[in-house]
Amino acid sequence: MKSLYKRVIILVLDSVGCGTQSDYRKFQSCKSNTLRSVYASAPGFKLPNLEKLGLLQLIENNKDSKSIIGVSGRMREQTPGNDTFAGIWEMVGVVFRGRFRNKKMGFPKRLIRQIEIKLGIKVIGNEYVSGFKALDKFYDEHKKRRGLILYLADDGVVLLAAHEKVISAQKLNMYGRELVSILKDHKISRVITRPFIGRKGNFIRTDNRRDYIALDNLEKESVLSSLRDNKISLITTEHLFNILGHPQGAHSIIRGNHTNRRLVPLIVDRLNKEKDRAVMLFCLQDFDMYGHRKDVKGYARSLHEFDTLLPKILKNLKSSDLLFITADHGCDPAVDLRGHTREFVPLLAYSSRLRHLTRRLGTRESFADLAQTICYNFELKPINQGKIIHEVF
Repeated sequence: MKSLYKRVIILVLDSVGCGTQSDYRKFQSCKSNTLRSVYASAPGFKLPNLEKLGLLQLIENNKDSKSIIGVSGRMREQTPGNDTFAGIWEMVGVVFRGRFRNKKMGFPKRLIRQIEIKLGIKVIGNEYVSGFKALDKFYDEHKKRRGLILYLADDGVVLLAAHEKVISAQKLNMYGRELVSILKDHKISRVITRPFIGRKGNFIRTDNRRDYIALDNLEKESVLSSLRDNKISLITTEHLFNILGHPQGAHSIIRGNHTNRRLVPLIVDRLNKEKDRAVMLFCLQDFDMYGHRKDVKGYARSLHEFDTLLPKILKNLKSSDLLFITADHGCDPAVDLRGHTREFVPLLAYSSRLRHLTRRLGTRESFADLAQTICYNFELKPINQGKIIHEVF
């Protein structure tokens, strides 16, 4: 039997959640719904192209399915974490059972001193604080002492920042790689380097960031190893390539950290060039920035911009393609919470073969359903997590 779909394309809309999960109190003090907040931000707000795929059925229980050309549902995250790292790995089949470091404070002074000795450089900051606040707060000391700015976020994320005129991006990334090995036993998930330029009050992060994961052998537990062994191409962005620990099966990587507007044409280019069996995994990151900044209107503008770009992708799909549009977590810009929010994520499926279907996908119990569906489609050995999304076959 041949695969029903030659290519499976997954678009991850970074932070576009669609309602609080039942376990939210383990992560936050109030409920959240990123999409509902955006829709409520302006009278008559619409995302017509996403709505054609069934988006409104997720937030308004819209029963009018006559004009809908996709199949829609939502997914529950099983991993006890709300970071892109946890969400993406669950999508490829790895569910983390333990929670990563979630203390709202820095590391003990003794550990910081060990880091300074091993790296041979001063560490500044060491606080649980948002990125741009950290840069403004610690820049003067960073410039004077020529040390690394270290700060922390939720779900075991450690960030290492430096102005490129103080410490080059190349050196910063070297320190980031070394820091992962030092902190592996301290419940961290990854180290992100944050090179930046500009002046105080107007710093700009550059495209030279890197992600270094702190866990080993994840690829073997996921669908990634089966894709590699069966010569099925993995096409992704550099951002996700780093998060996935540089998987060996990656056939084509879109280098650089791109805005959504810049990334969509690059996705279209890969759709037109790739002729063989493939899984294409892309993350559109702009939305998350507005969620962290609590900028509801900016979030709405960013979603509307993507919605206007979406037809360029749909027009370049072949009849043998299956498209999923989903998200990795929430980041409700309308609630007074720092960081990501514990939410269900949308699951929109589209293929020209699904045009006349009115079935819904319901609530999937794990992001890993995507990985299990990939296994079924390409006749790979099933993984240990997730269930097949039979409605798309």
